[in-house]
Amino acid sequence: MAGHFILSSITTSDLAIARQKGATWSVLQHATVGWNTASRAVLSKALSGQAIGNRDGLPPHRYLECKASVGATLETYLRGAGWADLLLRPNSAGLGLRELSTKAAAAWARGDRTATLVEQFLHGTASIEVYYISGTEMS
Repeated sequence: MAGHFILSSITTSDLAIARQKGATWSVLQHATVGWNTASRAVLSKALSGQAIGNRDGLPPHRYLECKASVGATLETYLRGAGWADLLLRPNSAGLGLRELSTKAAAAWARGDRTATLVEQFLHGTASIEVYYISGTEMS
């Protein structure tokens, strides 16, 4: 599985608010890989746009899922989410981020990350991979 975006770290308070507004938090992915020198190197390569071959070596992470079916409360929250400016879409071969909708891709090309997030949400779902909570490795 892959997300539309990567958010390296989210604060515990931002995560709590997002969930209050209707976003969901996935189960832990890649728990068996763990955090080690190799998995940290794979993540670092991916975030810098270097090829990683495939996602198998990525460290533990979760997905923040924002579904349009939740409604306007979540949309309003996303429009003001300060963390939206920190979203990444590295062009790393093997990372395999999900394709953006046409409108979201246009917003990304303009450099408007918040609009990208909202447009992807309005298309149906915006999925964000998160590796750290308040700077602490996901576990």
